[in-house]
Amino acid sequence: MSGNDDVGMGRMRPVTKFFMILIYALFLFLLVELLSYFTVVYVYDNTLGNTAERHLYSSIRGHKLNPDYQRGFDTGGQRIHSDQGFRHDTLIEQPKPDDTFRIFLMGGSTAYAIGSQGSIYPDHPTLTNQETVAYFLQQDLRERLGDQMPGVTIEVINAGVVAYHSFQHVLYLYETLYEYSPDMIVFLDGHNDFYNVGVDNPVQSYAYSSARMIDALNDRKPFFSAYAFLRYPAQYSYTFKLASKFTQGLFDRYEIPKNITYGDVTALQRDFSAELAQTAKVGFLRNYKLIETFGDYHGFCYHVFLQPEVVYEDTNVLSETDREIAQLTRDWYKPGREDLMHRARVDFPALFEEANVPFTDIAEIGGPLHKDKVLYVDYTHLTPEGSKLVAARMLPVVAERISQCKTPS
Repeated sequence: MSGNDDVGMGRMRPVTKFFMILIYALFLFLLVELLSYFTVVYVYDNTLGNTAERHLYSSIRGHKLNPDYQRGFDTGGQRIHSDQGFRHDTLIEQPKPDDTFRIFLMGGSTAYAIGSQGSIYPDHPTLTNQETVAYFLQQDLRERLGDQMPGVTIEVINAGVVAYHSFQHVLYLYETLYEYSPDMIVFLDGHNDFYNVGVDNPVQSYAYSSARMIDALNDRKPFFSAYAFLRYPAQYSYTFKLASKFTQGLFDRYEIPKNITYGDVTALQRDFSAELAQTAKVGFLRNYKLIETFGDYHGFCYHVFLQPEVVYEDTNVLSETDREIAQLTRDWYKPGREDLMHRARVDFPALFEEANVPFTDIAEIGGPLHKDKVLYVDYTHLTPEGSKLVAARMLPVVAERISQCKTPS
């Protein structure tokens, strides 16, 4: 072997080493990507891109429904949001036909009809669009009022969005819903902001989605910055998707202000009614009065219903599963939370009456006739059977309100 051959082989060694390192790095990346794939898909029930995200960030409302949302367990791999951003299978006709009486159901996750996954409660998929309160209410209204309103099509459209407070209903109407010419708005509310005694500014204390993201952007928070950086590659790689979820979790845990949003239980030892009245005055009652003014301008009426809560139910007339869910909820709630809710519920009718806001309490739906049925998914969210009962409780009130609202010409 010549000296030149030795030199050539010597020159090849760094190149060979480089390729070996490259192959090793590629193998390691593929291994990490494979492990990330199994974690994202089988642990988190997610996929690449936005399809696994229930919500998209919204510059106006904080967050809105993602039209492309679908997940294996949660939705059976089917889309449940329309292209217009509603919990609806089909597009809502615009402009509204003259022979249509259009109702929007607004609220948080109970109106939306979310399920439960990865919590202390039994897993339950999100309800289909044919299992929601809005769907059953539409069916019931058409059956009851068909003869009284011949030639009129009654629509009930589910505009519920998870984690919405009443101020976001105002924003939703200002931003979008007025374009669909509603004749009536029905609210299924309560859990998210009716019990927040001691919250002086409900808008500034809201700690979800883009509302807090702006603060993190202004303050240059490190976990938020990492999360924002990873969102782009996360649509192409499961490794980056997992890293994105991890940094989002760190952002949620350590960089979002821990505001009081569930009510100050120490108010029970003071003048509770006065403090609740003040919270309502700058919170949900003010929001409904704004909606009332908006309705006067655009020609729709409205009604507020207090949503069901499992801790309000008489456990003697609940199924065994619902009794277990009620006990899980009581064990999970912080001390004083349930007492605060019961105390506030007593005051709600007078508060709404004084503000002249139409209100009906349907916070209990259980009874001897339904003892064999599971009504609750968790503390306030409903099964299809629970949704049917809520719609049935709403029916006479909504039917009467329709007669008081303007009807299609």
